Amino acid sequence: MDGDAAYRPQLGERELRVLRLVADGYSNSEIAAELGWSEHTVKNALYDLMATLGVRNRAHAAAYAVRNGLI
Repeated sequence: MDGDAAYRPQLGERELRVLRLVADGYSNSEIAAELGWSEHTVKNALYDLMATLGVRNRAHAAAYAVRNGLI
């Protein structure tokens, strides 16, 4: 999926909030504190997000999102 201009994933507000914080360099514990979630919830959200985007890790997710105008 990476670099495929025709693919535009549909992300919910929850996923976008997490993705923005990841792109800003927040750790899972910092994201949890910022959003009032547990770290487990953050990990689940990141797992789902990376699966949706088809990326390998959080850095790849942030780069993909910036390159494709998601955030």
